[in-house]
Amino acid sequence: MLKLKYITKYLKYLITLRYIKLFAYHSAKSLQQSRQETHKHRYTYYYGFQVIYGAINKFLLLILLGLLLNILPQLLLVTLSFVSLRIWIGGLHFDNYAKCAYFSLTMFIIMAFLAKYIYLNQIASIIIFIYVFIVILLYAPVEHPNRPLKENDTIKFKAISCCILVILFIVNIFINNTLINNSILYGILLSGLIALPIINKCK
Repeated sequence: MLKLKYITKYLKYLITLRYIKLFAYHSAKSLQQSRQETHKHRYTYYYGFQVIYGAINKFLLLILLGLLLNILPQLLLVTLSFVSLRIWIGGLHFDNYAKCAYFSLTMFIIMAFLAKYIYLNQIASIIIFIYVFIVILLYAPVEHPNRPLKENDTIKFKAISCCILVILFIVNIFINNTLINNSILYGILLSGLIALPIINKCK
């Protein structure tokens, strides 16, 4: 019974991804104590380690799932194009790391499969770029409590988002490769979808 209890406990830590918080806490505690700083610094370090370990964890899961599902190139390209816009556009956020990780991985996998099996022609690609451009103009950047916007951030983030979108559009025109083109387009589409107000209300 005791052994089963420990197994259940470890499985819970794995499924809920709570090991990220555990690693971050111990890393923050060790760093704070080694630098002989106050507990206030520990909380700052804890947040920083959570972000770092969380990003590493997502990346490793992404690689593993990409290999298992045989969609690794599509998955990496979808994620890269999505993240390049997501940083500036913003969008859906969860109050829980596990929810965020599972949701984002699920969306990336869906888009990667679409990129692999459903080809988007030139007309579809133009429609997607116009759609995301409109989303940027109307809604970007989507503010989040953890990243409050300063006075000039809205204009700056819109401008950067538009520049990145134009760069991706040019890349998509000049690179004649279905895998790359499709993956970029689906990543861009995802960044536009999660910035919609109706999606942000569904978390």
